[in-house]
Amino acid sequence: MIVLLTVGLFACTPDNDLAAIEKDAIAVVNGDFDDIQSTLLRHEIGSSSYNGYIAQSTTWVGDGAPQRDDPGPNVEQLFTQPAGDQQHMQIELYNAVFVNSGTRGLNAFQYNYSLSTDDSLLQDPEAIQNVCDYVEANGSLFVTDWAYDLVEACWPDKIEFLNDDEVVDDAQVGVAGELLADVPDEALATTLESTVANVTFNYSAFTVMDSVADDVEVLLSGDVTYDPGGGDEMKVQKGVPLMVRFPVSKSGQVTFSSFHLYPQNPALADAVLFRGMEGLEAGAGGKSDEALQ
Repeated sequence: MIVLLTVGLFACTPDNDLAAIEKDAIAVVNGDFDDIQSTLLRHEIGSSSYNGYIAQSTTWVGDGAPQRDDPGPNVEQLFTQPAGDQQHMQIELYNAVFVNSGTRGLNAFQYNYSLSTDDSLLQDPEAIQNVCDYVEANGSLFVTDWAYDLVEACWPDKIEFLNDDEVVDDAQVGVAGELLADVPDEALATTLESTVANVTFNYSAFTVMDSVADDVEVLLSGDVTYDPGGGDEMKVQKGVPLMVRFPVSKSGQVTFSSFHLYPQNPALADAVLFRGMEGLEAGAGGKSDEALQ
């Protein structure tokens, strides 16, 4: 277990207690398709921004967001470089890391259809191991949609994705649209005051989960339309997980969402943010700038 003395972010806890560690240093990896930071900012949650944009396209979903003009250091620095004290990896300076869908280096190809490969982080054993070790040492990781291969690389037995888990991007077959999701998680249902929620999938080719291990909590589930490819008609996968969370080690946690937070109704986005990242509170992230220095 890693105990950070430099900024005092990690602490040992007796059993897995997802709320035990205060989220006072938060990193957000910017991506082309989601903007988790907008939900954080709505609650005055501070964070360090890392540049994970694939192409910085002018039609990106978050145009106008402040991180577009100042995206911060590159994501490769967060995952592979040591911190300023040279004793810890940079990712270890944070107790919560959010990875937006559309982060470069976590895809087979740019945007699924480009001839340019985009798997540099997935092909870097050190980068993957650093992420795995970070969560094992009580870090919290929140990942959306296209960044799912990062979760698959570290914890392949937790989530069974549709199609071949060993083929990068193979689960990215969902068809855009809105669906009425079930909310099996009691705490989330209480917050939403409903056992169902309208979920928006604003882009096709979103990641589809099939099933999860016994120790994985399903926060939302629903019937997903997907494209099997090969010119076949669209199919429906019933009752699949849409957002899940599982514990790692003492107080580590991983949350994965097939949908983006950015296009959701703010009430839903807020609810899944705080339920998905246990221990996060409004006004948190006060040491994020300190960690980046």
